[in-house]
Amino acid sequence: MKKVKASLAVMGITLAAVGTMAVAAAAQGNAPAERAARVETCQVTLGNVEQVLAVNGVLRYETEYAAISPATGVVAQVYVQAGDRVQAGQPLFRLKGEVQAAAVSAALAQQGSYADMLPVSLAGTSLQEAAAQLECLTVRASADGLVQQVSIAPHGGVMAGSPAMVLSGEKQCIQCSVVLRDAQELRQGMQARIIKDGAVLTMAHVGEIGPAQVNDTTGQTVCQVKLAPMEDIRLPLGAMLEAEILLYGQANVPVLPVEAVTDSGTVWWVADGRSYEVPVQVVMADEVCCWVNLPEGTTVVSRGDTEEGRRVKEMKP
Repeated sequence: MKKVKASLAVMGITLAAVGTMAVAAAAQGNAPAERAARVETCQVTLGNVEQVLAVNGVLRYETEYAAISPATGVVAQVYVQAGDRVQAGQPLFRLKGEVQAAAVSAALAQQGSYADMLPVSLAGTSLQEAAAQLECLTVRASADGLVQQVSIAPHGGVMAGSPAMVLSGEKQCIQCSVVLRDAQELRQGMQARIIKDGAVLTMAHVGEIGPAQVNDTTGQTVCQVKLAPMEDIRLPLGAMLEAEILLYGQANVPVLPVEAVTDSGTVWWVADGRSYEVPVQVVMADEVCCWVNLPEGTTVVSRGDTEEGRRVKEMKP
């Protein structure tokens, strides 16, 4: 869903109503005393205006892989834990292999024929074969990166082919499913804010924009969009995040609270203690602010009822 944030480069205008206001004020000079309308006022200020695309995403890594158990058995040792950095070839865990270990130990200690220590079925196993079998029970990292999850523990059982650990590279991304009509407005390099529980965690930029695919669950045509954060996000793999992708932005433009603009597209301009209804052009708006074509510092009624030319008493919000 698109969301627009207005906040604002001055688009100065000269309102023809100024002359009318001056005449009306003079005419009021000799009128009987009247009760002033109690109103709240605000002023046009300058800020930044943005049009953003709000999306939901999941924290992922550009490379992810599982360390698979090579056999069914009992875990002998676990060498790493979640959060550890590892290098390619570094041992991650080992399964128990008493027969192979006994063969290797006997041969290295030169305690006679290690074959005598093995069952008949393995009596002809060579030292190289036993060592190879023992090595097969040790699972190593296939690339440099991070340990994300560990699903095994020493002396615990594990099944052949099951994922014992999840590892990743160090480069994070936020993966978002974006409906096609919104994805068509995105370009690589666009900036985005990454948000969790209402707080901005870091800035990011649009990286890969995937091809259109039909979502099997919703039936919508979507694109997988990856956002690359500028700083590491200290959350676990799979954490749910929000993002605001900046589609358009401009600095120093005039803005007002939305409640200051009437349903008929006017504002009540306050001058010399009186209110005057003048038209206003709303360039962009959201549920909080609107970007308008009024000069900075213009005072208008934000809350309260008044009439054309009526005296007003300004109240603090």
